[in-house]
Amino acid sequence: MKTIMLKAFSLVKKTAFMLLVLSITYVSATANTTDSTRVDDENASVLCLKMEEGQVYFNIKYENADGGRFDILVNDINGDNLYRSTFSGKNFNRVFRAPVENGKLVIIIRDTNGSHKFELTTESKMVQEILVKRM
Repeated sequence: MKTIMLKAFSLVKKTAFMLLVLSITYVSATANTTDSTRVDDENASVLCLKMEEGQVYFNIKYENADGGRFDILVNDINGDNLYRSTFSGKNFNRVFRAPVENGKLVIIIRDTNGSHKFELTTESKMVQEILVKRM
């Protein structure tokens, strides 16, 4: 009876340890922007939503007071253009996605009054811990 209880206790410890390692791995494999997951400008913002299956999803909101045309550009760290489109309207709110492997994205919202520039950095970490125990 005593050996069965010891084996069950050992199994509980191993299970708890595995849950701890998995939670650390999950938490550390998230997408981050430069300072936080949301960066606001006076009338523009970029919000990082999630990182899933090798893609980072982010939301761009732009309050365009005059409702005129504006451009959205997404460039990689080398300055190569990944996306460019022209929009119009007063309240722009759209979700975009890009491959995580780009590492760093530069998002530019350009209108007749100037531009708003944001940087989104993705980072993946794999945490592995090995435990050696004397039996």
